[in-house]
Amino acid sequence: MGILLSRHAYAKVNVHLAVGAPFADGYHPIESIFALVDLADHIKMTYRESEAFSVSVTGLETYCDKGSDTLTKAALLWYERALLPLSVHVHCEKHIPVKAGLGGGSSDAASLLLLLQQAARERALPSKELEDVALHVGSDVPFFLSGFSCALVEGRGEKITGLKLEPKHIVLAQPRGYAVSTKEAYARIDALLQRNELGERVSLQTVLSTLEKKTPSWKDVFFNDFEKCTEYPEFYETVHLVGEQYGGFGSLSGSGSCWFFISENDKSVLKLYENFHNRFMDSVQLWCTKLI
Repeated sequence: MGILLSRHAYAKVNVHLAVGAPFADGYHPIESIFALVDLADHIKMTYRESEAFSVSVTGLETYCDKGSDTLTKAALLWYERALLPLSVHVHCEKHIPVKAGLGGGSSDAASLLLLLQQAARERALPSKELEDVALHVGSDVPFFLSGFSCALVEGRGEKITGLKLEPKHIVLAQPRGYAVSTKEAYARIDALLQRNELGERVSLQTVLSTLEKKTPSWKDVFFNDFEKCTEYPEFYETVHLVGEQYGGFGSLSGSGSCWFFISENDKSVLKLYENFHNRFMDSVQLWCTKLI
């Protein structure tokens, strides 16, 4: 049967996201504020000692081909360093929507790395080596591995500075049937960069000081570069206009397709949730929750 370990894998939103010109290898530097959201997948790992390392993943059949998921990638990269032969089965109970800019796959991978470390006990990887594995799995994985609920993330995702964020309430809105390819989204960003159409950058000092202010003032400073090249502008223009009636701050998360609205006022968030539900009905998937 093996030994069972499990943990939650929480979603994130990008409160602010500025993208820089790509490095020679094609990766883009970012300057972003990540914040965890109380919406999570559940990762269960069953393992036993074995003569050779193996990993099997279930729960993601609807979303990707067998073996092409971030959980498999994370497990194999971890084994390349740890060299600990285990027979591992992973089941992902999926609640975070895919291709939504909420970091579900990266969060799942980080949770699995932590479970593998737990299983390895005294043979667990040193923290620096684990962080390197995480970065090779995906640029967002180190943040989910960091233990911070809010952080400034820079570079390729490897530079993480924990930040304090007062309790906030949040609505997530994802148009059904609209998923965003991160690769294609960055290609559109590159086109904007080549035409010098991303606009002026806000200083990091201004970004960090704004995070300490009330959410209605965030809209004067925070932005997401991917909003400038979304393929579904009508939806995002509509939710922005509706959201502005409730104060707070609304933006795209990651490269999309999920839009969010954050406020200190739980009643405003609930009213906006109800407004969205009445306006969009089943064409939009909604969550009303909080930042962690």
